[in-house]
Amino acid sequence: MRRLLVMILPALLSWMAVTGLQATETIDLEANSPTVLITGSNRGIGLAFAKYYAEQGWNVLATCRKPESAEDLKALQAKYPKLRIEQLDVTDHARIDFLAEKYTGQPIDLLVNNAAILGPLPQQKVGALDFDLFQKVMAINVYGPLKMSEAFADHVAASEQKKIVALSSGLGSLSTTGNMPGFYYYRISKTGLNMAMRGLRTDLKGRGIIVALIAPGMVGTQLLADSGWTGKSLTPEESVAGMTEIIAALTPEDKGTITNTDGKTIPW
Repeated sequence: MRRLLVMILPALLSWMAVTGLQATETIDLEANSPTVLITGSNRGIGLAFAKYYAEQGWNVLATCRKPESAEDLKALQAKYPKLRIEQLDVTDHARIDFLAEKYTGQPIDLLVNNAAILGPLPQQKVGALDFDLFQKVMAINVYGPLKMSEAFADHVAASEQKKIVALSSGLGSLSTTGNMPGFYYYRISKTGLNMAMRGLRTDLKGRGIIVALIAPGMVGTQLLADSGWTGKSLTPEESVAGMTEIIAALTPEDKGTITNTDGKTIPW
């Protein structure tokens, strides 16, 4: 038995290093500070969220797919010691479960489901629909936030603020984009996200958890550039300033409508 362990232990440790798993790790978050968990934190809106809450003195759990290349996020971590970077691809449900287990007993005041993709637009037009791409967009934009919310519900329920937020979009509105061509997968995914979060809102309300949908507006990110938009746009910091104000004001009596970063309600 000992010989077998000697043989497999190096391979096991190597695998854990590659996947980002560690056998033991001390969780040293500041007990007197609120904690936020953010998906897709390496750039754009996610990075702006991480910066905002770090500046406010929160514990920040900033996740991204490739921490080794997230230079801006690593620079932010060097400046704010209460910011921790965790490797996470929201389509990797085993990794989500691992992080939820790793932070067992750690209250998370705010979960921000930010990670999302637009997907190549040529494959989202009639005549060229790529259904493998459809699955990928849905896996990231809908299944990911739903899985994250389920996995970390206990952590959120144990906190003082008890908030789960998902980033929606006006493109998920049936009443305002009825005549818009293309963007099939992205639009369907945001509509699906809206329904998923509304369901969670109902199921988690009894635990005191607030589930909210907020749209960031037209933000000058890579996603917006890929969409072909050439009009005016907000900076990620401007968008996050509006969204964090909305988040701070959320209460259990919130109506659950989709709110834009400027405070206006987006119709379904």
